[in-house]
Amino acid sequence: MEYQIEVKELSIVKNKMTLTIMGTISDPTINSHFLSNPKLVLHFNNGKEDRRIPFVLSNVTHIDGKCFFSGRYNYRLDLLFWKTRKECLPFEMFLNLGFADFYEEKIPVDLTPELSETDNRNFKYTIHGNKVEFLPDRKRIQHNPVAKFFVKLFNGILKTVLFILSIALIPFFILEALLRMTGIMNLPARFNDENPIKRFVAYIFWRFSRVSTTDLSIWKVKRWIFRRCFGFYKTFYKVQDKKISFISLRRDDLSGNFAFVYDQLKGDDSLDINFILNEHTIAYMSFKEIRAFTKACATSKVVVLDEFTPQIHYIDLREETKLIQLWHACGAFKTFGFTRLSKPKGSPQPTRNHRSYDFVTVSSTYCKKCHSEGFGIATDNVVATGIPRTDVFFDENYKAAARKKFYDAHPTFKGKKIILFAPTFRGMVKETAFYPTEMFDINEVCSKIPEDYAIIIKHHPFVNDVQPIPDRYADRVIDLSADNELNDLLFVTDVIITDYSSLVFEASLIDIPMIFYVFDLEKYINERDFYFDFKLYAPGKIVYSTEQLIDSIRKEDYCTEKIQPFADMFFDYRDGRSTQRVVKLIYDNLK
Repeated sequence: MEYQIEVKELSIVKNKMTLTIMGTISDPTINSHFLSNPKLVLHFNNGKEDRRIPFVLSNVTHIDGKCFFSGRYNYRLDLLFWKTRKECLPFEMFLNLGFADFYEEKIPVDLTPELSETDNRNFKYTIHGNKVEFLPDRKRIQHNPVAKFFVKLFNGILKTVLFILSIALIPFFILEALLRMTGIMNLPARFNDENPIKRFVAYIFWRFSRVSTTDLSIWKVKRWIFRRCFGFYKTFYKVQDKKISFISLRRDDLSGNFAFVYDQLKGDDSLDINFILNEHTIAYMSFKEIRAFTKACATSKVVVLDEFTPQIHYIDLREETKLIQLWHACGAFKTFGFTRLSKPKGSPQPTRNHRSYDFVTVSSTYCKKCHSEGFGIATDNVVATGIPRTDVFFDENYKAAARKKFYDAHPTFKGKKIILFAPTFRGMVKETAFYPTEMFDINEVCSKIPEDYAIIIKHHPFVNDVQPIPDRYADRVIDLSADNELNDLLFVTDVIITDYSSLVFEASLIDIPMIFYVFDLEKYINERDFYFDFKLYAPGKIVYSTEQLIDSIRKEDYCTEKIQPFADMFFDYRDGRSTQRVVKLIYDNLK
């Protein structure tokens, strides 16, 4: 593969770096239907931490064996690093390039820009071939403390005046709301709650907030209380050296990775183990839950998460408190976090989200660069321990018990070849998640595949729509979407039909044939994308229609030769001891 990359513009004004890049890649495998897009990553290193920040490509075109691309993006240089942000250390920048099955760190391209500009205020930079060296001005970045005081004082006085003015205008806001509710004036489309009282109150609060610049929403108020409550416990309570807190917004019971880790820790009577397990975001937390959450964060030596937990990023944990993220998914499949810059619902670069993790556990060394990029943390903070809940795949007694439990509950499935239909959801967030069930027509599939096949339907927990099962196929099809434990179903599965679910990692561990039914692949890549080329690495047969799906099942055409290379890439360990390695990491951080 040959490539040519040019930096058209590199400018720094105050803390913002603007970068414009154009390039061409030549590869004989490229054609008009090739879905691979180049991936450029800016790799920063200050000697203590590194950061991988994607470069956003806004234009990508494939023509006659060549790929043309360009993009322009702004980066906040003062927000690149997290743990060492107050030190303002000199740092370097390189470019990494990925395309299809090619990936190279610090590519040998000349980063000298055609157009260069700097105001020489906060950052100065020099170019040395494929390396850019930045020299931050610590005094300018951190600002003069006297100037900071007067800025805060002025802002405080202005905010107080606006708040008093807003209180005086409340009667006018009420009158305006009444006029809009009666139809004399139009009500903005954003106020669409079915309850007219809620619309009325929401409009008054919104008008008040617009004038006073003070958001009176419940979410904002609770967040303020949350921070004050944490500050109280942080001031008056000490960190307990043996206290571990498990916090999850993903589950309200002890399951998943937490269950495996706790099972090995519970025998140690010296530990104080605390659990906060519920599905409440801060807007729905009670004051009792806020107190429990903030006290746990302020007094624990180790805090363990299993999912994105926004509350944890509203506060600054003590330096002696270590935050460990046991990310729930195996491998690195769909992009997440900062990798989705410019994508719908992607995290913007300045956000605090994810950046306070001390450690993230992953399944393989290959995943380290993906998770360090997605979470905006140093590569060294990502540890390839393996995933605790995958240990059951190496426990023959557990697998036998799971099979017995399933067949006892569903005796009509004995002797049948079982297909597990487990797609992921569409939509960007839990509240709008769905799956287009009409795309998997049970009547058509069951009528055209051999009668000795049975189907288990397992939709993502976010999907509330029930897949309708025809009465005539009630003995061959069951919907277990409400069942929490997906792994156990793999032990009775002969073939998996999925799309973009991370289930593929677990399935590859026990060599289950897979069909990838991806009728919306191009759309999904444009909106979400993957950490690797889907067409090259998906460990199974890729189909785009029901007809192709049925044909693959009838012919048992599953491309199984792709499974083992996939498993080798995403699992450093296949020994059933991942939980032990995670427990060791926790104990190391209790010292």
